Order: sequence, then C-alpha cells, then structure tokens
Amino acid sequence: MTFRLLFRSIPDLGRPPLRQTPLSSILRSLRSYAHLADNVSTTSPGHAPFGRNTVKPPDSRKTYLIDRYAYIIRNRPLMVFVQHNNLLKSDSLQIRNQLRKIGVTFTVLRVNLFNVALRNSSHPDPASWEAQKMYRQVSHPLKDLLAGPTAVISFDDVDPQKLKSAVEVVEKSGGRLMLLGAWLDERLLDREEVDVVKNLGILDHVRSELLGVLEVLRGAGLANTLSSASTRLYLTLEGRKKQLSGDDEGESD
Repeated sequence: MTFRLLFRSIPDLGRPPLRQTPLSSILRSLRSYAHLADNVSTTSPGHAPFGRNTVKPPDSRKTYLIDRYAYIIRNRPLMVFVQHNNLLKSDSLQIRNQLRKIGVTFTVLRVNLFNVALRNSSHPDPASWEAQKMYRQVSHPLKDLLAGPTAVISFDDVDPQKLKSAVEVVEKSGGRLMLLGAWLDERLLDREEVDVVKNLGILDHVRSELLGVLEVLRGAGLANTLSSASTRLYLTLEGRKKQLSGDDEGESD
C-alpha cells in the first residue's frame, strides 16, 4: 500500500482544514529574517534570529520595515536625509533611478518606524519587546530632524564625489526634495557641513595633495620643521644657563 492510499484510508475526524498562509506574508517573513540575520551577524554574533518576541508579528509589514531600517542604520556609513514634497510614484521612481546610477540608494521612510529602528539599533533585535522596554526613554540625535515626509539617501562608503552628485539630484528635483542634513561617523551634519564634505574631492586626490606637502617638507625642510620647537627650547635653556653662570661669577667677586 502506498503512502497516498494509506492517508486516504484514515477516517476524517472532523478537523478543520488548514488555512494556507498567503505567499506575500511568507515572502515578508523571509525578508524580515534575512535582514535580521545580517544585522545580528554584524552586531552580536551570539544571538540567533529565531524565536523572535517582536512587538508586531514577525511577518508583519511594520516588523519588516524596522528590520530594513536597522540594516541601513548599521551598515551605511553615510546617510543624507531629505524632505519630499508632493512626490508622486512616478517622481519617486525617476529620482530612485537617478540616484541608483550614482551608486546610492533612495528610500522613502515611515518616520515613526525609522525612529524606532534608530532608538533600538543597539539591540540585536530592534523590533522586539525587549528592545522596546530597554530603549523606551532613549532619544536619538536624528529624531528632531525627521519630521514630516522624509526619505534617506544611503551610501555604501564615504565618497565625496557620490555625495556631490546626490546633492545635485536633490537640488535639481524642482522643489520635490529638500536637503535636511546628514549622518556621518555618528555625527549630525547640517547643510553647510554637507557642502564641506562633498567638496573634499576624491580620496586619491586628497592623498596626492598630502604626498605633495610631504615632498616639499622632505629632507632638511622636514627635519627643520620637526626640530624647530626643540631647537628654540634648547637655545632658551642654554641662554638662561649662561645668564645664571654670569650672576654667580659676579657674586663671588
């Protein structure tokens, strides 16, 4: 007897049929777990992503977004925040494509959930009840910046040229985007500081300028520069020594 015939021979005991889980719900759950696994591997290898005790169900849209935002916060060294005004879906797609060509990512935020991810980002599972209790009173420096419709442009690395190109896209958006500030190296940057960073030039150019300075100071010039302070100190002490020696000779007469 085959397994199929065996199962058919089992009488129906009146059990209700199993409800099939929607495919979209399964995909959200898988994405949520994948993002959390990445987050845990970069912050706390000893924690596993299974058996989550989240505020909202693990397969919910809110949990997925918190996981996604936490991944951006932890893995993007530079984030530029912009306010978006009357941004249609077609506008968002156009801007996203322009920024993708630069090599950066444009994400329209649900601000309240992004603030949760910011506040709880030090916890292995920012969407959990434990994180909610531990960091309930924490206020992140970015919180006051994120008011109203906001999007984030996130960078895989700190590249002033990419930043400059991204700012140009914002400035040419016809008022649909407005630069609010940036988050770099655990520091909040205002508009003026963003302009300073984007005008630094590429890293290779900065390195070449530094090498040029060292070339000028090489050899005797560099030695004189490094020893000038100690030389002045030596001459001062030597002069004072002679002065004291002269005083002693005068007193002995």
